[in-house]
Amino acid sequence: MPHRFIALAIVLTLLVVSLPSSAAVAPEPSLPVGFVTAGPADFAGMRAAGATAVKLIADWSAIERDKGKFVWEVLDESVTAARRAGLNVVMVLSYTPKWASLATGVELNDPMIFSRQPPKRIADWEAFVTAIVTKYRAQVKDWQVWTALSLPLYRGTDREYLALVRAARAKARAVDSSSRIVLATPFGVDLISIRKAMLEAGDAFDIISLSPRALAPELLMRPLGVLTQRVLGRTGKRIWIEWDPRSVGDRQTWPAQAMKLMAIAKAFAVEHVFWAAEPVPGMTAAVSAFTAEVGSRPFAGFVMAERGIAFLFGDAEPAAAVAWSMTGEASFKFDGNLKALSPTGDAKAVGSVGTEPVLFAGIGPASVAEAKSTLQSRGLPVPPPQEDFSQQTEVSAKLGRTNVERGLYNAPYRSRRNGAVEPVEVGGSDAVRTSNAKDIVFIYFDVDDSFLFYVDGRSVVEISIEVHGASAPDQLGFNVLYDSMSGYRFTSWQVVEAKDGWVTQTIRLNDAGFSNTWGWDFTINAGGNRKEDLTVRSVTVKKVPRP
Repeated sequence: MPHRFIALAIVLTLLVVSLPSSAAVAPEPSLPVGFVTAGPADFAGMRAAGATAVKLIADWSAIERDKGKFVWEVLDESVTAARRAGLNVVMVLSYTPKWASLATGVELNDPMIFSRQPPKRIADWEAFVTAIVTKYRAQVKDWQVWTALSLPLYRGTDREYLALVRAARAKARAVDSSSRIVLATPFGVDLISIRKAMLEAGDAFDIISLSPRALAPELLMRPLGVLTQRVLGRTGKRIWIEWDPRSVGDRQTWPAQAMKLMAIAKAFAVEHVFWAAEPVPGMTAAVSAFTAEVGSRPFAGFVMAERGIAFLFGDAEPAAAVAWSMTGEASFKFDGNLKALSPTGDAKAVGSVGTEPVLFAGIGPASVAEAKSTLQSRGLPVPPPQEDFSQQTEVSAKLGRTNVERGLYNAPYRSRRNGAVEPVEVGGSDAVRTSNAKDIVFIYFDVDDSFLFYVDGRSVVEISIEVHGASAPDQLGFNVLYDSMSGYRFTSWQVVEAKDGWVTQTIRLNDAGFSNTWGWDFTINAGGNRKEDLTVRSVTVKKVPRP
């Protein structure tokens, strides 16, 4: 069967997941565990491991190879076995048959191309949705449209995808009025894409599924806060997270990541978190430890210390907490009869915490009161900044072999192949230089999130770029590719003055987004130069209040 894969998924939910009466007898965790599979699997083993849900990939290209001829046997087997094991089923509708695809010519010989494209006729998709919802309406209530909206999984436009979502909503609701539609999103936490979907098709889905590849769990806090408060507001839409620990660390780190992610997800009222990796004992132990100590306790608030943060759960004694430091060690002073556990549930000495989270139990009322007060005064938690630039009017970076960065960061992106600019010295000044010959044409930057994040019209942004003058007129230039409120966009081309010295050029952005959608906020693009490479000494970003 094409597109077959099996991945572990940890499903965090704040609601009770309803299971069929035939469910196997097993302790019901407060944070249910689930799995993702594209076909038959060890569903009984999943349930024995504490799972309450399974996410099945319904591969349209395999189910309806010939138009109008549906082959349900493999999916039937999976649904029946999953239900018999006591698992709630979520269905993911994905992948287009060759006969329905937009693909043409040689593309039709490659299923990684034709099946990843949307159908050329929406009526064919509607017929498939009607057929599958009719068949499984008694067993399935949640229907996700596609897996994720990034290459190579999806090869269509946003408009084409939203048309699939609208059609799925109409046809699923016509068959089962209680069905829910899940919106897929691109890899990362693409707030701009979600905002666009909300504006153009907000009535067509109930749930938003995030796929934050390559982001450490703590980096989800700020975008989750923006998403819940400023993008979704009081719409009542739920959030799911599909998390792949392989994109940020090796197996030894997975229990720690699981513990952090569960704490963050519960704090931000995330309904489900899917863990897209094979199960490992340490991760299962982390889920068990979190369930045992945090359980159904509500999120009370958080406390901060140095570079550390602690999430507290519970209204009455004893409460629990998950605490860790962003760098180094942090100390938390909790009252109560404390017990400290590692991410895998092993007892440890009560003391300072490092980057590996510590699960505290037995926390007293004074600490809970402090956490509630912090939540009330500061709002939803964000990662503790190494330095707070929120009150500054500008941030800057001086570039060279060793950058001097004040709230504007280039150094982390110098390991990228097309961003590995060469440090140079020009006229006694340190700088960096692009290289068209080596395809090193981008200079990436991230603006400190405490300075600007998800701008959404709150400020005009001015980027001042200090470059060395060109050796001849009209042969050197650049533009800026930036995260805007409508997606990544290029500014107009800036021609560099012919001059033996430094020139500063300022670009004004009225629609900056700066939401780290692809992990950075903007990049200087020198790809249009053929006769001369661009040399940059410094960059400054200012926020200008709107009149």
